[in-house]
Amino acid sequence: MENTNIPQEMKDALTKFDVTAEGIVKSFLDTVESQEPPKIIYHYTSDDGLRGILETGQLWLSDIFNLNDPSELSHGFSHAVNILNGKAAEGPPESQVFAKHFSAFHQAGMQGSAHYFVCSFSADGNDLGQWRAYADNGRGYALGFDAKALEDVFTKENGVAIPNNCTFSVTYKDAVIAEFHRQMIDSMFGLISLPHGKNMESTALHAYMKELSVTLSVHVLRAALFFKHEAYRNETEYRFLQIHRADVPPPEVKRRYRSYELVKYREFDWKRLQAGALKRIVVGPAADPAKATRFATDCLAACNVENVEVVCSDIPYRAA
Repeated sequence: MENTNIPQEMKDALTKFDVTAEGIVKSFLDTVESQEPPKIIYHYTSDDGLRGILETGQLWLSDIFNLNDPSELSHGFSHAVNILNGKAAEGPPESQVFAKHFSAFHQAGMQGSAHYFVCSFSADGNDLGQWRAYADNGRGYALGFDAKALEDVFTKENGVAIPNNCTFSVTYKDAVIAEFHRQMIDSMFGLISLPHGKNMESTALHAYMKELSVTLSVHVLRAALFFKHEAYRNETEYRFLQIHRADVPPPEVKRRYRSYELVKYREFDWKRLQAGALKRIVVGPAADPAKATRFATDCLAACNVENVEVVCSDIPYRAA
């Protein structure tokens, strides 16, 4: 911490909590990273999206706060807010003030914490809910990529890991993330009252409380990135994630229009890096099978993408 008026033992306590929280998150990430990815991961899109992905060779990583599920990070963070509020209700007055400020960050500060860009895939290439939500109500396509080949070029450059990028299967267990956040809050809760009896200057006290809140927020947000609400379990999402610092504008951000909204996104040049990663295209269940299959094969030929299987969904379909 920059403020030298904070007693050294308090600085040490903050460092100890940071290490403890890091260990809690890492214990989960180790289990995630040990899992093998699905053999094929599917990206649902419209006919126009199919053509664009093949022509440009780009997949889009969208700002996480513009995704179809508006809860995303907020859902995971809300568990920590609820746990802290419950604990503070039985605690000293300063813990209630701390909890109030932490909750305010949840409501208004998350979008300023960092720049998060996501491209979502699914382990299931023929899921009714995703046909309806992400593929033009069943008239679109699901593009099946070799997961290992695609993630290798997303997470590495010339064999060296890209620190901003990672890939993982999303977890849909609220009890798991709630337990991680409970462990974090239990390990830091006593630090809220640590300034008692130390006669600290107001600037030093403010700096200490801010550092404590920021440290907790960073670890809570990091854990939240790997979870979604259990209602989305059917999506079996495999996520490509890119994180950029909040205080530095991320490079090469573009914007597209979507119903009263400009969505920020970055491009991932999959075709240049690994053209052979695309293995399969599934035609949506509401599309005309012959016409949609011909369109997909024509696009593949026009864009010089070879050795891709085109099949039709076998789901009996009624538009939602």
